[in-house]
Amino acid sequence: MKKIVALVFLLPFILGSCSYLSKINPWAEEKTQEQISESKVNLFLWQASLNKLGFMPIQEKNQDKGEIVTDWYARNKNCNEQFKVVVHVLSKELRSDAVKVQAYKRMKVAGQWQEQQTAPQIQQVIELSILKEARKLYQQSFNQ
Repeated sequence: MKKIVALVFLLPFILGSCSYLSKINPWAEEKTQEQISESKVNLFLWQASLNKLGFMPIQEKNQDKGEIVTDWYARNKNCNEQFKVVVHVLSKELRSDAVKVQAYKRMKVAGQWQEQQTAPQIQQVIELSILKEARKLYQQSFNQ
């Protein structure tokens, strides 16, 4: 009986030391920095942004900053119109104001690319599309 009582009291200390000893264990699996650090942005908004912009070439994506920058994209090779999108995921919360989109447009005039003003509706449509996708991903997370 004394052995069982002693074991019950020592068990938490033994299990607690296992996590400490795993740091010096050469056979233990190492976690990457991404697994260790917690994300600073909402993962549903981040993944939804990548899904929605997947048809465009991604120039830069930085999850720590919550920023995705696409390269210039044209619908076909002979098109004289190109678009570029920058998405900022601003929060860890899944909220409608947690994603901001900037869209850029350029036209080829006399062989030269010239940037032009994009309609604010384009940015709003992209934001709504990302939010709908994030909501879908959030709902799917409960079904799995």
